[in-house]
Amino acid sequence: MTRRRYFDPGSVPMGFWCREDVAHALTRRDVGRLFRLFLGQFPECTQTQLALLTQHDRSDISNWVRGTRQGRVSDIEVLTRIADGLQLPDQARLLLGLAPAGSFAFSPNPPVPRQRAQLRDAEKPTASTAPVHVAICGSRAPDTDAGVIDAAVRCLARLVMSRGYKVSHGPVGVGIEVMTYIADQYRPPDISRALGLFGHRNVIQDAEFVIVLGGGTGTQTEIDLALSMGKPVIALPASGGTARRFYHQAARDHRLRASLDEERYAALNACADPGEDFVRIVEQLISNDPGAAND
Repeated sequence: MTRRRYFDPGSVPMGFWCREDVAHALTRRDVGRLFRLFLGQFPECTQTQLALLTQHDRSDISNWVRGTRQGRVSDIEVLTRIADGLQLPDQARLLLGLAPAGSFAFSPNPPVPRQRAQLRDAEKPTASTAPVHVAICGSRAPDTDAGVIDAAVRCLARLVMSRGYKVSHGPVGVGIEVMTYIADQYRPPDISRALGLFGHRNVIQDAEFVIVLGGGTGTQTEIDLALSMGKPVIALPASGGTARRFYHQAARDHRLRASLDEERYAALNACADPGEDFVRIVEQLISNDPGAAND
């Protein structure tokens, strides 16, 4: 009797994980859809082998593939077994909401004494190596959209992880939510606490970009300070609150959005998927900014 050849997940080409339909399944954590795409592309991998690779029962795989079991999974342990078993590359792991398997740059803005942070000029990182520093401002004020903020927090967490941005934020608000999401879902080994900065000026003074979700009067103060310092402010109007009010104010005064061209400014208010589309615009603006650090 001929034995079936063992499927090696290491043989899966990178192009498969870069496919749009695969990326969409990973982003939604829809393992049922992911398994169907995987088995369809690699018929030499049986459901039994897929079960062995991901440490599941054969019946679990069958139910996911047939759609008789809920395809979307939130259990981090289950997702980790799938990612490890299929040997997902780091970018695919990030889409799934897991920390990269390899090394990555991440700057959670650790609380170090000021005198230790004052390096000699020769020791300071150059513009090409220093991480981009962003301030994440805003809160869940009464006139904000909680669902949009939830989606944006998840997507911003993934962006911060994948790009290695340094983040400053206040002791409460959406900034600390992003950092908490990173700690809970990505579990990076070098983050156990995050420093919430007191004082609106302290939150934004060292940032290169100010990202705004929702917010109340305190967020408006941070926006005003950022504009007085010439810092780009990127607000998601669909999140409501101060972000929405600032967006419409900037529509009437072009000076408030000098860093955004007309196309991207309009796109901020036309996001079909407020989380994904907003973060894509944020990443484009940061990547194209000549003053921001390069990869």
